[in-house]
Order: sequence, then structure tokens, then C-alpha cells
Amino acid sequence: MNHHQNRHQLDIKSDAFSAQYKAPKINVGSALRRISVSLIIASLTVSAFAFEQPNDGVYSDRIDWGVIMDMSGTASGSQIPWVRGMQTYMRQLNESGGIRGRKVNLVLEDDRYDASLVRIAYEKLNAQTPVLGISGLGNTSAQVALMPSIRRGKLPIVGTFAVTKAGVEPPSPMFYNGYCGFKQMAQVGVGFFADKLKLKALKVATVHMDVAGGKEYADFVDAEVHKYGGTSQAFPVKVGAADVTAQVMGIIAMKPDVITVYGVPTPTILLMRTMQQYGLKIPTFSITQLGTPDIYTALGPDAGRDYHFVSCFTPGDIDEPGGIKEMSAAADKYGFSSSKTNVNFVGGWIVGELVADAINRAGPEPTRASMVEAMAKGFEVDTKGVSSQLKFTPDNHLGMSALRVYSYDYDAKRFKAFGKYSDYQKYVK
Repeated sequence: MNHHQNRHQLDIKSDAFSAQYKAPKINVGSALRRISVSLIIASLTVSAFAFEQPNDGVYSDRIDWGVIMDMSGTASGSQIPWVRGMQTYMRQLNESGGIRGRKVNLVLEDDRYDASLVRIAYEKLNAQTPVLGISGLGNTSAQVALMPSIRRGKLPIVGTFAVTKAGVEPPSPMFYNGYCGFKQMAQVGVGFFADKLKLKALKVATVHMDVAGGKEYADFVDAEVHKYGGTSQAFPVKVGAADVTAQVMGIIAMKPDVITVYGVPTPTILLMRTMQQYGLKIPTFSITQLGTPDIYTALGPDAGRDYHFVSCFTPGDIDEPGGIKEMSAAADKYGFSSSKTNVNFVGGWIVGELVADAINRAGPEPTRASMVEAMAKGFEVDTKGVSSQLKFTPDNHLGMSALRVYSYDYDAKRFKAFGKYSDYQKYVK
């Protein structure tokens, strides 16, 4: 960076400081006093932004923040929109002055949905190119394997794309979820269809990708179904599978009342189309990650009308007051208009908001340690209706527990919410 650039950045910071800390009224006719006050402000400005902690990714003009997500592998279809959502929030934040004069620089690592690459990326961001914290970790198997290192380390994880038991049970000061809980998705989905279909002994088929999160989800569904006196059966699908005929044959033999799906877009679309080929019209609900416009478009009205998803996020085309308009406007401004109705984009936006709040709490001289200490006390982020309540306590790092059910209106070409988040609290226990 040359001398002119340094001077330009200092001018920007001085403006931000002056706006936040107004100088006392002075005699306009006293040039000497004006010069004195200017010198004091300049001195304080330099002092305020002189702090650096490169080993924690903190510099005088920026804060490096890590993101580990799949940008080119099996799960990229749902994880890329999430990254775009987070980038959109941070771009808007940076253009408004950043956090205490520092811009947030996202350092993105593509894990290609490979658990070994997740560990390499984590170690890199921990020590080689240090960051203040990390978000993402959308590979649940990798997340489980990495948790021992995260728990005993000093690099906090703030805002994940997926959550596992290993991450939040017991809560760790080094890990804060930023996505809808799989247990709560199972509770809301099963409860909703048990009431809608008026069935006491509900039979549910769980089709899940064969990863740690999928197995946990199948267990959550099974536990919930048993509360209603019903039964469930799991049908695992290999990562990258190109055929699900065997799973559909198993579903036909089981004759379930409801199907629930955990996975990534491609096999989910394949499952619904294969079911359609065999003439199966069974109500289906998926996890949050699979509630996207692309999936509904690929399914078409015949298969799509039986398809629902459960989410703690509000798609950008839901007509509700609050933060939805702000998020939608930012998506339009930065070229992501087509993504704002994708709940994964919304999830990334919310994590951006969460990260900004956490950094701000760390104070004017943020470090990993000061941020962890500040978050450990518990905190709440007002998302203005873009999600359900986002709240952390010392005993609960899940963040969001309220969810609701959505489907897609093919005639209006927009998502449809079934009720309010509060309507589903009776299922979440």
C-alpha cells in the first residue's frame, strides 16, 4: 500500500470517528482553538486505529474472518447461496463504514465437501493465515471430527451452516450455531403433518444422505414419531448417488404416510422425480437447506405440490414487515436478486449479522479471546423478522429454535408460509 492510499484510509477513518464523537462547540473566530481541537481529534483517531493483532487476523484497517464452505462439490448447490448471503451483508456493512472503522474481509476456503479439506482449511485459518473467527462448516461429518480441536482451541466458530450434537451438546464457548436445528426441524415437520393428516400412529420414511448429520436427523425423526405412537424407517443415500430406485422401492414396501428428506439438491430432486415415475403422491417435508426455488422449479407443479420444507428463516418473497425489505434491497443492489428467495441466502445474511454483532462486542481492540469472553455472557441479535429469534445463553448455543413450514405457490411463483413461527412452539420441546 503506498503513502497516498494510507493517507486516504486515515481520512476515511477520521470522518467515521468525527461522526461518532462530536467535538465540543468552539468559538468560530478562534483559529488557534480550532487547530488545537483538530490536533486532538487526529491524535485520538490514530490511537483508536493503531491496534493490530495479526495472529488473530486483526489489522488497523480490517478484520480477516474465515469461511469454510463447499463451493465446487456435492453440496455447493445449497452452500454457494449461503456464502453469497453472508458476502452481501458484509459488503453492505463495509460500505457503511465497517465495524469501528475496520472493514470485515471474508477469507473463503472451498472444502469441496471433503472432510479432510475442512481440517486443512481450519488449520490454515488458525495459524497460517490467521482469522478472528470462522463461519460455515457445512459438512456435518467434518464438523463432528473437528469438534475436539475446536473445543480445546482458541479460534471461535460463529455461525455454522449446519449443526450437530457434537457442536452444541454440551455448549462450548468456542462454538455458536447459526442455522436451524435438525431436532427442531424433525419436531415441527412431524407435528405439523400429524395434526394436518389427523393421524395418531404416523408412519414416516426418512431419506437421508449418509453423513453424520443425516444419521442424527433420522434419529430425531424416529424419536418424534414414537411420541405419536407411530413408526419410522431410514433410507440412507450415498453421497453423490446417481440412482435412488432402491430407496423408492423400500418406500413403496413401507407405505408411509409422510416422507422426510435430508440431503443436498441433486439427489432430492432425483428422489421426488423417481417417486413420480412410480406414481407415488406422498406428502413430503425436507430440512431447511432443501427449501429453494431451484428445487421447486426442477420438480414442477405435479411433484412440487407435495413438497414442503421446515425453516427458521424467512424467504425474501414472503410479504412480512421488518428486515426482509432491507435484505431484499441489498440483494438487488449487489446483483443477487435471484438468490434472495433462497433460504440458504437468508441463512448466510443472518450469519453475517451474527458475526458483525460478535465482533462489535469484542470492543475497539478485538481479539479472539475478547470476543469469546464477550459472547460467553450470552447475547441476542435482532434480525427484524428475517429469522426466528436469534438468542444465545451460557447454557444454549443453538441460537434459533422456532421454525415453521413452507411450500411453493406455483401460480403466484412465490413461497407460502403456513402460519407464524409462534404457531409451532408447541412442537418444539
